[in-house]
Amino acid sequence: MSAFIFIGGEIGGLLTLLGIFVTAIIGLSLLKGQGKAVMAQIHTDLAQGHAPVSSIADSVSLAVGGILMLIPGYITDSVGILLFVPGLRTIAGAWISHHLIATSQFKGFVHVGGQSGFNDQTPHSYAEDDDVIEGDVTEHTPKKNRLNNE
Repeated sequence: MSAFIFIGGEIGGLLTLLGIFVTAIIGLSLLKGQGKAVMAQIHTDLAQGHAPVSSIADSVSLAVGGILMLIPGYITDSVGILLFVPGLRTIAGAWISHHLIATSQFKGFVHVGGQSGFNDQTPHSYAEDDDVIEGDVTEHTPKKNRLNNE
């Protein structure tokens, strides 16, 4: 916050306010353009049957970069712009994702590597040996390429 106040004192209040809006608009336009490209890459990876790991890391980095660009401040804008650089955003996105998954508060929302944040006990079997479960079975053969509806 002190860099924001110092630079604002040097260039004036009007230019500081204008800078806040300009960087927010730049951040949103970068997020929109690069976000579409990353979503297209995720779609392509899934259609080819590949796990979109790097694309997911890119999208995490873009989301954080977009949020940082919306927060007023020169340091947050600088870090936000760096998160939009293609090589850096994959590395930063993987680092952010790793630390989010490692956080105990976030573990309740994900299931990674056989670890579950909801409960670490063995699952309880609800069907007893003498229970009878009735139902109908319908066989469904999915199309080969479900994403393109071919």
